[in-house]
Amino acid sequence: MRFHTILFDLDGTLLNTTPLILSSFLHTVNHHCPEKEINEQEVIACLGEPLRDQMVRFGGEERADAMVQTYREHNVAHHDEWVEAFPGVPEVLAGLWRQGLRMAVVSNKQRQTVEMGLKLCRLEEFFSEVICFGDADKPKPDGAPIRLAMDRLDGKPATTLMVGDSRYDLLAARDAGVPAAGVAWTAHARESLLAYQPEYMLESMEDLYDVIGLKTVESDPER
Repeated sequence: MRFHTILFDLDGTLLNTTPLILSSFLHTVNHHCPEKEINEQEVIACLGEPLRDQMVRFGGEERADAMVQTYREHNVAHHDEWVEAFPGVPEVLAGLWRQGLRMAVVSNKQRQTVEMGLKLCRLEEFFSEVICFGDADKPKPDGAPIRLAMDRLDGKPATTLMVGDSRYDLLAARDAGVPAAGVAWTAHARESLLAYQPEYMLESMEDLYDVIGLKTVESDPER
C-alpha cells in the first residue's frame, strides 16, 4: 500500500453539512447584523476557516463571540435534520478500516458537533483519533493538527494522506509535509482546489482505493 495513515477533514469531505452551515450562518448574521446582507457564496468562500475568524469577517471583532454562540446553538439544534454522509463514505471507510489502515478526523470544528456528525452517520468506529479545534496549537491551514494526528497514530509523512475539500486542508497538508487529496464534490468547486496542486483529486470516495493502492473492497452488507 502507498499509504498507511489516512486523515480526513469532516465538513464537506465526509459529511454534507453545507445546508446546515448556510442556515446557521444566515440565522446568525440576520440576528446580530440585520443591517448586513450576505449571500451563500460569501459563506461558502470562507468554509474551512475557524468559526470565530468567520464571525469576525462578517460581524467584526466586537460581535464575534456572541455570533459564535448563536451560530453554535442553531447548529446543534438543527444538526440531525440536515447532516448526512456523502455517497460512498460509510462503505469506503468500512473497507479501509477492515484493511487495517489507521484513520483520523482532522477538523477545525468544535468537538461537540464533530462527534454529533460521526455518531449520526455511524462513522465513529472507523477513527482511532479525532482532532478538533483547540487540540493543536494552531488550526488548519497550519500543519499542527495534522502533525498531532500523525503523532498519535504513529504515522509518517511519506505514508500519510490528508483528504479534504478546502484550501485550508491542502495548505495544512503542505505545511505538515504530507501528500493531499482534494475531493471533487467540494462546495468550493473542483477548480479552486486544483489551484493548490493537490497530489490527488478524488472524483468519488471509491477513488481512494486506487490512490492508496488497494483493490476495491466489498462493503459490509450489514451497514
